[in-house]
Amino acid sequence: MKYIIGIDVGTTASKGVLYDENGKQIFEIGVPYPLIQTKVGQAEEDPEVIFDAVQQIIYKLSKNADGKIMAISWSSQMHSLIGLDENKNLLTNSITWADNRAEEIVAGAKESGLGKIIYQNTGMPIHPMAPVYKLMWLKEKNAQLYKQVKYWIGIKEYLIYRLTGELWMDIPMAAGSGMLDLKTLTWDNQILNKLELSIDQLPKLTKPTEIISNLSDEYRRKLNLSSNTLIVIGASDGYLSTIGVGVLSKSDFALNVGTSGAVRTLVTQPIIDKKARYFCYPADKKSYLVGGPVNNGGIAFEWARKTIFDADETAEDFLNIAQSVPAGSGGLIFHPYLGGERAPIWNANSKASFIGLTRNHTKPQMARSVLEGIVFNLFEASHAITENIGRPRAIKVTGGFIRSEFVRQMLANVFNIPMVAMKNSQSGTLAAMFLARLALGMNKELSEINNFITEEKVYFPDSKEVKIYQEIIPIYQEIEHEINQSYEKITAFQNRHPDLFKA
Repeated sequence: MKYIIGIDVGTTASKGVLYDENGKQIFEIGVPYPLIQTKVGQAEEDPEVIFDAVQQIIYKLSKNADGKIMAISWSSQMHSLIGLDENKNLLTNSITWADNRAEEIVAGAKESGLGKIIYQNTGMPIHPMAPVYKLMWLKEKNAQLYKQVKYWIGIKEYLIYRLTGELWMDIPMAAGSGMLDLKTLTWDNQILNKLELSIDQLPKLTKPTEIISNLSDEYRRKLNLSSNTLIVIGASDGYLSTIGVGVLSKSDFALNVGTSGAVRTLVTQPIIDKKARYFCYPADKKSYLVGGPVNNGGIAFEWARKTIFDADETAEDFLNIAQSVPAGSGGLIFHPYLGGERAPIWNANSKASFIGLTRNHTKPQMARSVLEGIVFNLFEASHAITENIGRPRAIKVTGGFIRSEFVRQMLANVFNIPMVAMKNSQSGTLAAMFLARLALGMNKELSEINNFITEEKVYFPDSKEVKIYQEIIPIYQEIEHEINQSYEKITAFQNRHPDLFKA
């Protein structure tokens, strides 16, 4: 028996799954690592720490397979940015999607119209998450470093470079940079000129099924791998989480909600939103990933559990109490923007709030309103997509936040669309494994991925709760729009008085 390893490089942990040659999951391992957040708006990671984590994962999985690994294929967080010197040594940490320090650059790009040009050219929404805006920020704020950097890459590219000595980037990952031309699938010269960068400073582009190289002898020995083990470049977690649940066309959507979340689908040509409310990233010239990512998924739930409830009360306690009150939470509305927000409002300065709170509201209504607020926000993130391409027949759901049957049913009722819970929780690594199978000739067509995917249960909308939610969601939207104008002022106040946050 031979095996394939699928690696998922996440924001706070990397996971690895060992699959046998029939595509069956054999063994799984995860290794966590910290975010570096010592400055306001900062969210960085140490690439060496992540590389160490990935080495641990590969070594342990290889040991479980007696070293008989045919290929290692990759899924990765999007929008990271790393600078290397001329010898390809690190000059920066990995600046992650969650880093908001380019927010002033983004505000300027919105005013000048540059943001709109970038969105129309690349499908990248106007937000600090995008490496294109991080580069503008570094160019302005740290010109000396900017000039020192010879190569700009992301975390997946760095890991593969360390293992193989090659610098490549797949098209779905490049799309998440804000520098890839939607039509030509090449680096956008207009944007590179604005950044004063050359194409030579960016990785070479290729398809997700590209076999990059064998591992270097050093890491082949160190990681207990054979000389025949291949590195398949893989793709972004957004693309792979979508095809990994069998969403291959706009007839279905994929919804993944863990710490953060996203709703995504695939279309056959680039579809740009007039208001730039969603991303549009090419996978190839016949397939484009359209979606809305949110910052506030399970992280908002966990905040509420720790803040509203006692220390000894669990997530299960929270869910049980939330179920004890009717839909709509007695008119209590929660906007979950605890960490700024991407879709649907694309405002890094947005804040969370309870609206409609009265003396009659108690913990159960507050608990349910938090869950409803998270789900309303996901619904809003999908709204612009459905406006442009239509409603799906079903939504396939994965992620830690939707393990509860109560939450799954709430999603069906809010969206008024059937929710299909998927049995496989690691859709990213499964899809990475499948890309390796395509690269190795073990499968021929992308549609064959459905042979490796299993549905767990379908949740149909409950008409009584649908009616309640259709009445309250417009109020949620109205407040969302009106309060959005105050976030800048609140942020300015908080920045002027950082000591007020100290206990």
